Amino acid sequence: MLPITDFLSCTDPLDEFDSLSYHQIHHAKTYVTGLAAARSKTVTGIAREVLPAQGDRALNKFLTEYDWNEDQLNHERLEELQKHGETRWSQDGYIVIDDSVFQRTGKKLPGAGHRLSP
Repeated sequence: MLPITDFLSCTDPLDEFDSLSYHQIHHAKTYVTGLAAARSKTVTGIAREVLPAQGDRALNKFLTEYDWNEDQLNHERLEELQKHGETRWSQDGYIVIDDSVFQRTGKKLPGAGHRLSP
C-alpha cells in the first residue's frame, strides 16, 4: 500500500479548534487520517503509513500524555457538526448502527444463531 502523504480534508476543521495547540492539531490530524485511511490502526502503523506523522513516540505521547480540556474540545466538535445540515441536530431522525462493512472470518460469529432467553 502506498503511504498517505497528506491529511484527509475531513481533518481541516481541527485547524479552527482553540482547545488544541498547533502541535496537538498536527497529531490529531495524523490520528484521524490514520484511523480513516491507514491499513494498520495501531499508533505504530499510523505513524508508519501517514507520512506527515512525527513518529510513533510523538503520536503515542499525544494520545496518552498531552493535556487538553475535553469539555472544550467536545463543545468545539459539536459546534462544527451543527454547521452542516447532514450532521445538525434534529427533532426527528435516525441513527444507524451497522458493522456490516467489517470482514468476518471463521466458523462462528458471536451471537449468530443464538436466541437470548427472556
